[in-house]
Amino acid sequence: MGAAYARSLRMLTPSLVRSACGPLPPNRRREMRRSVRLACRVRRMDDWRLLGDRTVDLSPQGLLVLSDERIDDHTECVVSFQATELPIWFDACARVTRIVEGRRPGDAGRALGVHFETLPAVSRLILRGFLRRHPMAPAQRELPLDLSAMRAPAFDYHGAMLVSLTDHLAA
Repeated sequence: MGAAYARSLRMLTPSLVRSACGPLPPNRRREMRRSVRLACRVRRMDDWRLLGDRTVDLSPQGLLVLSDERIDDHTECVVSFQATELPIWFDACARVTRIVEGRRPGDAGRALGVHFETLPAVSRLILRGFLRRHPMAPAQRELPLDLSAMRAPAFDYHGAMLVSLTDHLAA
């Protein structure tokens, strides 16, 4: 009786692969970013000043928000947004972990990378389900050069085959 009950509970619990929007990503990120344009509110914790109100991309771990504000890394802030069709607000304390100056080709402009610190696990699961329907955010950086991996044909983030370094030098 106990084993059958435990097995039925295991079927209700999402596996790591299912809760991660499909197969686990082969890159260094824990979660895949998705291109989502949403209205949001990102405010500084200390003086409640608005830092940004439009997302560029979103993941269950954080978001990239357009902002012209000049602030320091590790600034504490409060994030609020509504991502699903349901009237659910996602509210979290967060920290600025990245400042994008907007100088690279393909950048949407100056933006802040914000990492959620207090988003509950249930909210993350709901957010993962919502994000499955959106395309992955394009990689802005090139792949790191690893000469040992470049001897065999490599694949980029989108699954396209890259020319190996030895083939490139031989041509």
